[in-house]
Amino acid sequence: MTKRIALIGLAVLCLNLFAGTASAITKEEIITLAQLGIATDEIIKAIEKDRTIFKLEINNILELKNAGVPEEVIRFMLSTPQRYGSTSTPEPADTTTPDDTTTPDDTAAVPEKTPEEIKAEAERARLEAQRLKDEQDNAAKAQQQVYAQGQLKVGMDLAKLGSYVEAVSHFQAFIKQGSYGPDSDEYYNATYGMALALAQASLYRSAADLLLEIVLQGPEKPFFQPAFEQLRSMRKTIEFSPPNLEQLTHFFVGNFSKGFQNSYNYFLGEFFYEGANYSLALKYFEQVSESSADYPKSLYLRGLIQVANQMYKSAVQSFQQSILAQEDQESDVRVAHLAYMALARIAYETGDYDASIYYYRRVPKGSLQVPTAFYESGWCFFVKGDYSRALGTFHALHSPFFEHYFLPELWILEATIYLNMCRYELAKDSIQMFRNTISVLGVPLRQFMQSMRTPAEYYMAMVKVMQGDTSYNLPKRLIYPVLGNVEFYALYRTITQIEREQSELQAHRAELGDFAETKLAMLESDKVARMNEIGIKIQQILRTVEASLKEYEVKVTEIELDLNQVEMEKIETQTRLLMMKEQIDRAKGAVIAMTKRGVEPAKIKERIQANDTFRQFKAEHILELRQAGVAEDVVRAIESLTGTADVAGGNIAIVGSDKLEWPFEGDYWSDELWGYRAFVKEECLK
Repeated sequence: MTKRIALIGLAVLCLNLFAGTASAITKEEIITLAQLGIATDEIIKAIEKDRTIFKLEINNILELKNAGVPEEVIRFMLSTPQRYGSTSTPEPADTTTPDDTTTPDDTAAVPEKTPEEIKAEAERARLEAQRLKDEQDNAAKAQQQVYAQGQLKVGMDLAKLGSYVEAVSHFQAFIKQGSYGPDSDEYYNATYGMALALAQASLYRSAADLLLEIVLQGPEKPFFQPAFEQLRSMRKTIEFSPPNLEQLTHFFVGNFSKGFQNSYNYFLGEFFYEGANYSLALKYFEQVSESSADYPKSLYLRGLIQVANQMYKSAVQSFQQSILAQEDQESDVRVAHLAYMALARIAYETGDYDASIYYYRRVPKGSLQVPTAFYESGWCFFVKGDYSRALGTFHALHSPFFEHYFLPELWILEATIYLNMCRYELAKDSIQMFRNTISVLGVPLRQFMQSMRTPAEYYMAMVKVMQGDTSYNLPKRLIYPVLGNVEFYALYRTITQIEREQSELQAHRAELGDFAETKLAMLESDKVARMNEIGIKIQQILRTVEASLKEYEVKVTEIELDLNQVEMEKIETQTRLLMMKEQIDRAKGAVIAMTKRGVEPAKIKERIQANDTFRQFKAEHILELRQAGVAEDVVRAIESLTGTADVAGGNIAIVGSDKLEWPFEGDYWSDELWGYRAFVKEECLK
């Protein structure tokens, strides 16, 4: 307690000394007073007493803040040029000389000033007063700008360090204390500072609106370019395509670098492409120069627009140029993979299946497009009648390499091929596999969809299923079509980003105050909208799957009808063969019986000529007649009717195997994905 009283006494003594000194109070003395704990009002009174004028630079302001000088004191110091800048009055000039000994009576009378002179002097005084006021205003404005720049730098430094809570709080306090309106430069700078802080903290959705606000204020503003670049980068992580992005078309960016112009034009082209405004999309894609990293992508999207408008020749050129541009630049290879897929599909549509297969095989094994490329190439083999390679491709698609892809039509395609090759048992096996693995999905899918009432429920249920929840009884295979959808993935990534930001802002709700409340409300509204959007997308995907399953059931039924028809024909054939066998056996027995009774060969031959059954005799039947002792001329008469010749006995040898099994063991087999062949032989009668 004694030490505390001593410090207070020392502080009061220092204050009295500073206030009573003949010289003006200095910046260092103010720092000392602040560090001694002197009240803010007392320090300001000391400055008022001496009427000290401070001219603070940015480094002075930062020094005062770092030393703990209160903000009110710093602001008062910044205002001293306006307060005390012109309070002194000039002393009257001495008009006497050393030798002047005249008395008042000897002084000549001073003539009165004319009204014009008085008016002129008044005008000069007014102009001088205005000049002094303007100087004071300019000085105050300069000091305010210096202060604002200092505050901006402090906030920017915090933002770059990733201290987004401190940075946002700093900028919010800066705007509030300065009462800066939305149209002021200070508000603009602080808004960008907050956006930068949020972006540095990976709070992309929270930053996006602020960045858009900065960008839409036009290219004349200082942060237009960095804000635009950050906004474009964020759109790779979150779905953010508000309609007012279209306002960017009103800005002239010709004064920026060519690289920025290319980025700007591609951005707008992509935005309009996503909105299906193809004419405007083409307008901006065509302004992307060949040197731009976005050039290959712009060519690819131009090709898709040309396909949509059935301009296939132009589309082929665009896709080919996109591939060449990507190879020249060594840029994102995914663009080339997509272009190869597009070229393959165009070739397929025109019936050039070999060209289609060539382009599909240009997609490397490590590409995200390879499962689709592999499946569609199997279709090409199937349509062109290359059953060996088609079956080899379908066989590989059953491998672990493709286990996360839903390809329900594989078994139907295989069954169709086996049916065409008259391998009916294999066709039946394929149909049975379809029944066991695909048909059984229809009921749980229908039950799942009937239990959903709103789009949001679809999303929440799908998330639970993805996390392993089995309460919905939705087979795992049915979530693969959803997970493989690009639009679903983009929306899901956006929702998870929003949820992460909500959690982060909730943790700092107290520090960020109204800012956090505003952002949390915005995030929740956006999340609800995105959940409805993704729920509708899930519903569309599952409905498509449900419709496909019904369509496949029809195809399977048609194949089963064909197989049933084959079975009926086989039964009829077998019946005919049995009846024919009985007739042959009777005819053969009759000849042998007549021979044993001693009937003349000529009469036996007459019987043979009159009975068409003998025309159906085979080599083994004739051999039996010889072995039974039938006359040779009778046997030869039967041979002449059948056209058979004497052949050596024995069985037909089958060389080779009907099919080759290639087990999916280890990784070695995956290198041969494009090389699988099936060696199933056709059994149709020629």
